[in-house]
Amino acid sequence: MKLVDLPRYGPVHRFGNHHVYRTLMVLSDQKRKGRKQIADAVGIGEGSMRTIIEYLRGLDMIDIRQTGVKITRHGNAFLSDLPIKMADIGHGSIALGKECVAVHMSNNGDKIKMGVEQRDSAIMAGAEGATTLVVRDGKLTVPPDYVIDERDPTLAKLLHEKFNLREGDAIIIGTASTVSKAEDGALAAAFDLL
Repeated sequence: MKLVDLPRYGPVHRFGNHHVYRTLMVLSDQKRKGRKQIADAVGIGEGSMRTIIEYLRGLDMIDIRQTGVKITRHGNAFLSDLPIKMADIGHGSIALGKECVAVHMSNNGDKIKMGVEQRDSAIMAGAEGATTLVVRDGKLTVPPDYVIDERDPTLAKLLHEKFNLREGDAIIIGTASTVSKAEDGALAAAFDLL
């Protein structure tokens, strides 16, 4: 799923779908915010944020006034309809000493082959890596057959507590030196699957 189409000609955007998603998440508290405030929260420049804001306004997902930018009912509905949920899981055994953010994706496990593609997407978005898990036979598994429930029951318990996992769901755990970069990585990999 693509939230924004990259231009075929001309300058390449310095942002991706995960930045557009994070922009909507920043605005989901229903408070008006200025462009610089949003750009700082998302971690991109004001020029890129200007482009994202214009794009979202064209889709009627945000309302722009002199007092700032606010998400619309349509923008909130779009966020709630996306089959992804995110949670900061702190330092994990998946990547010792790094920040870890997990993104849960309902019914997307069948799209995952070995998880290498998701790792590559996460790295291109600024993360240091990513681990992809799939719910198979009720257990969290790193493809093809590394069962987290058996190998790391603490992590498995944490993920089962954070998310309402069902058969065929996928989890992408982005790892980086900061939570923001881990989020970007996990979200970029998730949007590549949608």
